[in-house]
Amino acid sequence: MQKFLMKVHENHVGSKVVAVSDPKLIGKHIEDSDKGIEITITKEFYGESEFELQEIIPVVLASGNANLIGSEVVDAFIKEKIIDPENVISINGIKHAQLYKI
Repeated sequence: MQKFLMKVHENHVGSKVVAVSDPKLIGKHIEDSDKGIEITITKEFYGESEFELQEIIPVVLASGNANLIGSEVVDAFIKEKIIDPENVISINGIKHAQLYKI
């Protein structure tokens, strides 16, 4: 079963951002100068603990926001119909999506 890294960040008023990444991306720096995007994928932001998709989904759905990086995790969320593929960007071939609860 495929696993992903996940970390929940909470601010002083209780708002949460869930960060989820493909494990193989930790330590990588990706950028797309045409889009003005530059991301360093760190364990400090995306976490060190691995979780199965079915453990991650309820956490993401209950949070206010989510940040997903990696083609495998983004494709899994598309397959689960949580993310619309039209709302996914690619940064040098690596998929990235953000979810916001409005």
